[in-house]
Amino acid sequence: MRNLKFGLRSRLGFLPGTSRIEARDMALRKEYEEFLDYEESKEPQRFAELEETVTSQDFRDQKKFIRKQRFKGSEAHEKFMEYNSMKKSPEFKGFFRFVTSKYFPDFQKFDNSPEISKIEANRAEEQDEIASLKKSPGIKAYYKLAGSKDLKYFRKLDGSQELERFRELENYVASDEFRKAKEYLTSRDKYTGTPEHEQEQEYLALKKSKKLNWYLKLKDSGKFDELKKWKLEFADDFKSDRLDSKKWLTSFYWGKKLLKESYSMASDLHFYNDGKNLEVVGNILKLNTRKEKVTGQAWDPSLGFFPKDFEFTSALINTGDSFRQKYGAFEAKVRMHRAPSVYHAFWMLSEKMVPHIDVFRFSGNKRKQVEFNNYYGTDGSPLEVQKRSESIGGIDFSKGFFIYRLEWYPDMLVWKINNTVVNRTRQGVPQEPMYILFSSGVDDNTGNGLPTSMDIDWVRGFSLAGEPAG
Repeated sequence: MRNLKFGLRSRLGFLPGTSRIEARDMALRKEYEEFLDYEESKEPQRFAELEETVTSQDFRDQKKFIRKQRFKGSEAHEKFMEYNSMKKSPEFKGFFRFVTSKYFPDFQKFDNSPEISKIEANRAEEQDEIASLKKSPGIKAYYKLAGSKDLKYFRKLDGSQELERFRELENYVASDEFRKAKEYLTSRDKYTGTPEHEQEQEYLALKKSKKLNWYLKLKDSGKFDELKKWKLEFADDFKSDRLDSKKWLTSFYWGKKLLKESYSMASDLHFYNDGKNLEVVGNILKLNTRKEKVTGQAWDPSLGFFPKDFEFTSALINTGDSFRQKYGAFEAKVRMHRAPSVYHAFWMLSEKMVPHIDVFRFSGNKRKQVEFNNYYGTDGSPLEVQKRSESIGGIDFSKGFFIYRLEWYPDMLVWKINNTVVNRTRQGVPQEPMYILFSSGVDDNTGNGLPTSMDIDWVRGFSLAGEPAG
């Protein structure tokens, strides 16, 4: 701690201004929210999909394959060549000469007909009829083709699988599918217009997006690492004109639970006036300490509760009913008006006297000093209270607002003022849920400087990532 104190003395004069810290914190949180909103949008998700695809080896291989494609050797070319080969063969030439002849309709009509069978039979008793049939123009046309040398090609191909294949190829070569395939495969730039090209162009266009580049730059920068460590669990900005009773008790927790009214310790010079010394002015909660006589309950471990006359009144608030947490960060923006006879405290308690942590304790008679206290029991003797106390000075803590923060880790406590580490310890780290308290009180009976107040602008409680909030 000595080295920390020495370094702190040299830095306290340069402690970042509270308003500057708040503005920077607000800007960072706003940017982080914008980052998270954009992260959930379609653009970065689409970019991630495209990047995975476009930069893959499969994509590069496909792109290379597309660019190397040629018409010659392609499936379309092979079908085209097969079609031309069949079309130019003697068999198919003869077949088409035969079927395109003007006599072909008559040939089809009389081929295998009774008339031709009768002529071919050439029976003596039917000679007159045969002679008459031979004079028929249709039968004359039939015999013109029947004597053709192309008839054998017709007989070979008619109804054959070869002819069926030829028709299939002929239809394909005449189709838009073939035309487009040939046009594409004979073009110089085969890649443009492909689905792959469209994906690549979309990817390249997204890479130029300012918003995306802003997001990618921040994604792995670590800029939001500190924010990611903490999840907001409790907050009060005192925006109402009165204290939120759902969040805050205005007396000790056990006073409300057991006594049903406020009390102070028997050694206290002041009475916690159960909310009467609280007011919200301009979104600032004021805990007022006054010189005024009042009779209230006092607690003594030996005597129990008894009525006592107090010369002073003050205020206490806590989250004993609404918010308790094990580990996390607890912070508040506080302004402490100095009165020599008054102290102010931001602290934390559990079910018993210990553990007890003072996030800060400020005594008016030491306006340039704040204390950080940690009270804890021991395993061997739970009733024996251990105390670890540190303090810092060098700056007037009664001048304006400061942000006081305790970061509670499973194995360490860290105190900060305006984001500057001012104390840390690994001794007596609590391992049970605790709640937040703010209080002011009188520590000498002179009453010098009264009335005065401790002003709270806001309070926040965060859970630690990876740890349960309860």
